[in-house]
Amino acid sequence: MGAVPSRAAAALDALAAMPGIWRGFGRLRPDAEPTGNAQLDAALAGGWPAGALSQVVGSETGLGFSLLLPLLARMTQAGRPAALVAPPYIPYAPALRDAGVALEHLLWITPKDRLDALWATEQMLRSGLFGTVALWSPPLDASVERRLQLAAETGRSVGIVSHAHAGPANSVAAVRLQVSAAPDGLQVEVLRCRGARPGAQLRYPLPRAA
Repeated sequence: MGAVPSRAAAALDALAAMPGIWRGFGRLRPDAEPTGNAQLDAALAGGWPAGALSQVVGSETGLGFSLLLPLLARMTQAGRPAALVAPPYIPYAPALRDAGVALEHLLWITPKDRLDALWATEQMLRSGLFGTVALWSPPLDASVERRLQLAAETGRSVGIVSHAHAGPANSVAAVRLQVSAAPDGLQVEVLRCRGARPGAQLRYPLPRAA
């Protein structure tokens, strides 16, 4: 009789080891990319999920970019290209370099319109060549979100979409963060995170000037 539970446990272990699958609340996601902040990592079951779409909702345009800096630094220093699609402000190369971003592996794209931005984001996520692709856009339709989610799954990339306003309630994003300005940095609330309980709130300090 003891063999059946053993076989079941082995099957569960094998299933849990598959990419994109993790076990319930309280466990770290094996394919998570650290955020660079221990509190945020704990709230997100290990960090930004690879092969999935994350959403950063700011109270104003561009707010929350500092959340991405440690991820961009880790990816580019490891030689994995990262892309910024339609950021609201021109990326300031000296500040990015001071934050540890290897500029030779960072791609900045300024599409002529929203359709081009979505097309470029989907192609880069799907290609598997980019460690992370970040898109700044108005809230996306559910069908567009699903396409980007599937593209991230295919390419095993970290997909991040930043909005200045809340998107649809039925978003398919694996992670959804709400960010607002605070005196010493950002106030971050975890609205959704697969594999972790939502509702966590924390202060995220802004990078110090060199």
